[in-house]
Amino acid sequence: MKKPIISALALGLLPLFFMTSSYAQKASADSTASSYVESYIVSNYNKAVGEQSRLYNGIEYTAYSPLIKSNANFHDLKDLVAGTVMFDGYTFTKVPMLYDLNKDLLVVQLYNKVSNYILASDRVSSFDIDGQHFVYISADTVNNKTFSSGFYGQFYSGKTEATARYSKSIQNLTSGNDIETYFTTTKKQFYIKRGADYEAVSSEGDILKLLKDHKKELQQYIKANDLNFKKAPEKSIAAITSYYDHLNH
Repeated sequence: MKKPIISALALGLLPLFFMTSSYAQKASADSTASSYVESYIVSNYNKAVGEQSRLYNGIEYTAYSPLIKSNANFHDLKDLVAGTVMFDGYTFTKVPMLYDLNKDLLVVQLYNKVSNYILASDRVSSFDIDGQHFVYISADTVNNKTFSSGFYGQFYSGKTEATARYSKSIQNLTSGNDIETYFTTTKKQFYIKRGADYEAVSSEGDILKLLKDHKKELQQYIKANDLNFKKAPEKSIAAITSYYDHLNH
């Protein structure tokens, strides 16, 4: 995997190499010169990229057919955007990325700005894209048997945690002899975690039922802050769970 990376990067490092042209001109066109060029490129690659090189591996991402209407991406993004990802314990910034909601995959772009590939999900601790923070949660750490491993949007994390699973799917619509294929709008399933349990919630009533030991205080807080789960579920669930932890402080 390192060979193709070094070869592609060579083009980007040629200007740096020409700065040492006086040495190259004196070197004979033999294996010694070739060895020097390779070691020079590798050395500068390691200095310029460092730990970022950990990202440069994975399975190539295959784009969907352009005949499918809409797209599979979080926030319906059409182009890669700069984000932050924690991978193998290292944090990488300004990484071009997309989050595929249909396959639950984090897609990043190789430094050559041509190839897109998939990061191994279980090696991604978290990532931030287009203003949303995501974490990887393994089903093995959760008591809820219906909970599946994958990426979850995290809105609040304290003693209580508020998250959501975002997803899209591919559907077909038949009209006469024509079949239209499209990605659905984003589906959201919200969860509140207490202890090792992630409980699904779909309404303000579900939240108050789950956090019933402070139901009255939470109702007052919701009213005073004009929170509306239907209109702004992420904002509401984050505010409610945060205030609940405050009450239990």
